[in-house]
Amino acid sequence: MCHQSQEPVEGAQSLTAQAEPQLADHPVEVDVGSNGRRYHAFREGAYLVPNDDEEQDRMDLAHHIYRLLIGGKLHLAPIGQNPQRVLDLGTGTGIWAMDFADEYPSADVRGTDLSPIQPKWTPPNCSFEVDDFEEDWLYRRPFDFIHGRELGGCISDDKKLFKQAFEHLNPGGYIELQAAYPPLKSDDDTGDKATDFHEWVNTICDASTRFGKPLTCAPGWKAKLEEAGFIDVQQEIRKVPMGPWPKDPKLKEIGKFQAFQEAQVIDSYTPGLFGRVLGWSELEIQVFIAKVKRDLNDPKIHLYQQLYFIWGRKPEV
Repeated sequence: MCHQSQEPVEGAQSLTAQAEPQLADHPVEVDVGSNGRRYHAFREGAYLVPNDDEEQDRMDLAHHIYRLLIGGKLHLAPIGQNPQRVLDLGTGTGIWAMDFADEYPSADVRGTDLSPIQPKWTPPNCSFEVDDFEEDWLYRRPFDFIHGRELGGCISDDKKLFKQAFEHLNPGGYIELQAAYPPLKSDDDTGDKATDFHEWVNTICDASTRFGKPLTCAPGWKAKLEEAGFIDVQQEIRKVPMGPWPKDPKLKEIGKFQAFQEAQVIDSYTPGLFGRVLGWSELEIQVFIAKVKRDLNDPKIHLYQQLYFIWGRKPEV
């Protein structure tokens, strides 16, 4: 059963406080350059990836890939069967939050994002707000679980973010972060042939660092969560093949989805970071994208990325 959420919600520095009718009042679109993609209007320029239908499809596909990687689960943190208050940072289309709300009917699940692109109809225990999680949090009640996926490239100060998350968790509550680490890896010598793909990864990581929100932050999160006060911090790293080259049937299936998703990543991430940050022309970007996709689609090249799953617990009082 779904409903149109009406419960008022708190936020950090949110423009939205309630439900879909108010979400719809906020502008979704702002033109950036001439690449034909649509970007967020709230805190314009804080995030250089589109929020249009193409990118929303990619986010939903990524959600499917993440679930395949961890056996259909939504998280790895041992949160118990009855979490009461749950916060999803950078919720995107809201697919994780809605799936979580369905799986845990006891939970009041809230998703925040810069873009009001979430569905109008949601599970009765799920709501969304336009919010910037990098601002000071104003939530009046603490959470039992805070989740953030694909936050690489979204965070300028992860120490501040983790400190706020720690302060807004109940004792015994968990935080979990799920993120890709962009550098490409290969277990054979075929990866060396993907020169354009490697150059793209190196360049986009450099651009994100110059922008102040690096894409390469996941390997440092475990130590930073511990520094923020979390205990029992765990980390798992899973391989995500770029294409159907693995012999293992499960990884082959994941690789098929990931190759398609990575092509969408290239289309979504390149114009903003290469164009706005590095000053590339639209023609230069399109020519380079074609070269990168040639490497991506080469069946003789066996590449993979690493996905990080990191979770920790706030100590009991």
